Amino acid sequence: MLIGLGIFILSTPYNLKQYNRHAEAFQAQINDGYHLNFKEKCGIYGTLLIITVGDIIPFPEASIQNFYLLFPKKSKTRIFYDDEYLTAPDVQRLLNTKGKQQVAWNKWGERFNRNFRFAAAFDPCTLEVTDEGNQKKATLVTYFHYRKNYTTHNANHYLYGLFAFRIDEGLFWYLQHEGWLHPYTSVWIAKFDK
Repeated sequence: MLIGLGIFILSTPYNLKQYNRHAEAFQAQINDGYHLNFKEKCGIYGTLLIITVGDIIPFPEASIQNFYLLFPKKSKTRIFYDDEYLTAPDVQRLLNTKGKQQVAWNKWGERFNRNFRFAAAFDPCTLEVTDEGNQKKATLVTYFHYRKNYTTHNANHYLYGLFAFRIDEGLFWYLQHEGWLHPYTSVWIAKFDK
């Protein structure tokens, strides 16, 4: 485990440099129907590992979901029990309405938006609220995967340009297509008092 951690730490600068320098070129190459070589795929995979580790504190739900993307599962469904997502304002608005609804995430509406952490992991998703005896049960469902030829721009408005970053999801989609990453349906279950 220590050897793996050492390799990860030593390869981090290379992986970030590789990703940042070549992300657009890699995406164009994929869009034109060409394949990336093993070294290039490793650079993209390493970048996802860096994102996964880097997200542990600010975006724990996204980090958890990225971690499980690394491992195949026959049922392609993973269930998590956690009630933190109930604190998101856009989820709280739906907790008194029974049935299944689409969550309309407002990620950029305010400087320190409490939706941002959860939207990073769950956008898009549905939320179903049901009765469970003396409590209610909230079931949040999202298909966790990366999209083809799609770029996510993060923190442009949230931090008012102080720290903007982009994620070229199409590169991770390519790794899914190549069998290096394994999309799944992510189900988050929480119970709360009526």
